[in-house]
Amino acid sequence: MPADMIKLQQCLDDMKHTYLSGPMAAVRSSTFIYKLHKYCAEELYAALDKNKVQRINLSDMKKPTGRPHYPNIQIEPNKFQLMQEVTLFGSHKNKDEDIVLAHYANGPQIAIGVRSQMSSVGKNIENYYEGIIGECISLHDRFPMATLGYVYLLPKNSIKTGREEGIDLDRVEGLFKKITGRKDWHDSSDKYEHFAFIKVDFDTTPPTIIPTCHELSIETFFDKLIATHNDRNFFNQL
Repeated sequence: MPADMIKLQQCLDDMKHTYLSGPMAAVRSSTFIYKLHKYCAEELYAALDKNKVQRINLSDMKKPTGRPHYPNIQIEPNKFQLMQEVTLFGSHKNKDEDIVLAHYANGPQIAIGVRSQMSSVGKNIENYYEGIIGECISLHDRFPMATLGYVYLLPKNSIKTGREEGIDLDRVEGLFKKITGRKDWHDSSDKYEHFAFIKVDFDTTPPTIIPTCHELSIETFFDKLIATHNDRNFFNQL
């Protein structure tokens, strides 16, 4: 089923207030971006067959002083596990993936990265772009059949106090279109199966979600992830 856009707008409004109450603290503590993580995890769960999925809350993930992060509760082996902040073994280094649907014996089936930039977008977007391609390659090299997704949020204008920055969202959209649409697991590893780009005007109340191209729509993102997984796993449908 399509993603709940009203719920997303409410999430964005909450994110806006969290950020404005203390931008540095909101980013460093991850309280800002975790709101979007939670939304994505809930929307993926809502689109899945609940009889096949064990939902593991973030509070039930083991978070020692260092890493890795693994579930701290008993696994139900007859189900897939839906988790947040999971340490995956990439081909080059470990990666704490934001949202993962995994099978205890067969590894990650669906993995979703989530990122936002609220300021200094023009200065940093190319470095982040290169980084998320590297993540994609590392995970696909190790798990070629996994269905990888990414959600990227950018504001129309920076809402950080004292900073005026117009952001070229059309240019960024063009960049993201180049790294989505990996159809077959034999294909090149430098593209995500599906990518969602959330463009937001935070100057309105509540924030306005700016339409994007259909390839990058968050509304169909979760359904497409599940459909791609099922196409590759005919005998193990979600």
